[in-house]
Amino acid sequence: MAKRYKTGTLKIVTALVLAAGFLGCARSTPVWRNRGGPPRVVVTIPALDDFVRNIGGNHVGVVCLCTTQGPHHYQYNAQDAILLREANLFFAIGLSLDDKFADSIQIESHNPHLQYVKLGDKLLAEEDKRKDKLLLRLPEHHEHGKEDEHEHKHEHGDYDPHIWLGIPQAIALVEIIRDELKKVDPNHEADYDKNADKYIQKLQDLHTYGKERLKDKKNRKIIAFHESLGYFAKSFDVEIVGVLERIPGAEAGQAEMVKLARECQEKDVRVIAVEPQYPTETSAKILRDTMRDRDKEIVFVEVDPLETAEQKDLKADGKELKSLEWYDQKMRQNLDNLAKGLP
Repeated sequence: MAKRYKTGTLKIVTALVLAAGFLGCARSTPVWRNRGGPPRVVVTIPALDDFVRNIGGNHVGVVCLCTTQGPHHYQYNAQDAILLREANLFFAIGLSLDDKFADSIQIESHNPHLQYVKLGDKLLAEEDKRKDKLLLRLPEHHEHGKEDEHEHKHEHGDYDPHIWLGIPQAIALVEIIRDELKKVDPNHEADYDKNADKYIQKLQDLHTYGKERLKDKKNRKIIAFHESLGYFAKSFDVEIVGVLERIPGAEAGQAEMVKLARECQEKDVRVIAVEPQYPTETSAKILRDTMRDRDKEIVFVEVDPLETAEQKDLKADGKELKSLEWYDQKMRQNLDNLAKGLP
């Protein structure tokens, strides 16, 4: 019995040694090699990738988690925790958008020095100090049952998390990112200040561009695909009459479709904003065909919520945007599409 015990013990010890060796190797991941930094920054969505690199310039290295898979459906893995183990900053949106996976990998990284910043939660904490309230509450949908409403709140919380799509909100995010970079890298704070000021001016120019593109549009009513365009709509004076999918991937029911069709008729809606990440051969097409049967033509207009990036916009390893102009270009394309589609 003693011999068997020693043999079994030896196997266990050997396995533990091998596991420890594996973890030791895992601490040195090649992903950060030739990427810049420190500071090394991990972000959840591409818009934050763009913001950080415009502010950080050559001083930072950036890895983006949700590139081709959005935050609603992102499946994290052990490599994400390893990334964070060597990072200095981790920027997420919070507000129940990316918390589920971001919280988990932050814990599993076992990095006591990592600064984990939920940008939306930080904005919420500062709401009382701000003259202009930046966060929008999600509307309650009384026509749905309590179970549906609970699922909706669980998905997104009380506040609309798509804050990067509003210009005032994007500026506030840039200011928070600037300040957090200055905390972890005070030697370059003058550069971070200068770069942030330059990028804020670019965002203000984008705001001006959008208002100019839509200035002659008398009818700015749209049906949105899901509840992602609230801040965008407010920034550019667009009215969202209804939403096809309150929860991404959950089709509108028959009662909701009837209600949307009635609102399209009564309020003279001419545009359904569709997202490239979701198919249009579902509720969007049903609503358009329904209105066509009523002699009202409604067009699809692609408005990208920028929760993912196309492969062509990413560097070879798929973990970083190629261009510092990605956000500006995508937002201008959204505005151009709306300008063409609105009557």
